[in-house]
Amino acid sequence: MREFYGDTMRWFIGIVESNADPLHVGRCRVRIYGVHNDDVDAVPESSLPWASCLVPTTEDGVSGLGRSPNLKPGAMVFGFFMDGQISQLPVIMGSLPRIEVRPDDIYPPDDAFDAPALGASEIPRERDSRDIPPGGIDGITQAFIGNSNTEKAFNFLVGNGYSKIQAAAICGNFIVESGMDPGITSQVPGEASFGIAQWNPAAGRLQRLQAYADDRELDYRKLETQLQFFHYEFTTEGNYYGFNTFKAMTNVDKATTHICNKYEKPGTPHLNRRIAAAKRVLETYG
Repeated sequence: MREFYGDTMRWFIGIVESNADPLHVGRCRVRIYGVHNDDVDAVPESSLPWASCLVPTTEDGVSGLGRSPNLKPGAMVFGFFMDGQISQLPVIMGSLPRIEVRPDDIYPPDDAFDAPALGASEIPRERDSRDIPPGGIDGITQAFIGNSNTEKAFNFLVGNGYSKIQAAAICGNFIVESGMDPGITSQVPGEASFGIAQWNPAAGRLQRLQAYADDRELDYRKLETQLQFFHYEFTTEGNYYGFNTFKAMTNVDKATTHICNKYEKPGTPHLNRRIAAAKRVLETYG
């Protein structure tokens, strides 16, 4: 590194995709604007570089002492490359606070689901009802209504701006992944994926769900929390998951395939089962 002494300073802005540093020194994988393609098939998370994080001089700066960086997946960060124009050794200097706003938040769709107000028993027990703003947590409509987990999920999704076809496509994927059981853990040896979408801890996805729940004092094992997290992650990381493309879809087969390929990314797709499940959901609840 001695040949790079500051003669060429290249800075970047990017999005943290993982903080599951195998070395446990606080590094993050960052998808950098202008460097890495938004297409996760072209540039998968595993191909992104590990970026070191600067810590303030009030910390010890010695291995085993002081606090570690605490950036979460989804954080927008600013930094520079230690190796100048080669640009293979990123360093994060800090994060940029931001507020995500979708077009549907400003111009709600005409067919948006008009959910009735929550009863006291429907408000998550971990939070006082006075702490929940009128728009719900993160502005998410609290439409957990139905006699089954699938019906609750379908109504929640429609209540938050998805069409009935899109909601059925998402539910069809969750059914094949987990049977819509929020407490299920994968039986694949060594995998330990969890919840309705089978969030995988090896990829840091389960940790993202848990961090989301912890930040909002929710139980990550509950259906309501997992649905909120899916909607939050799918919309705030829209470029990564192809949210805008999905929202324009009107065909249940294509919408189901999109969620399978872009959000779930399973080892064995079982796509026919996902599409069949989505069509059953649409026929039953749509």
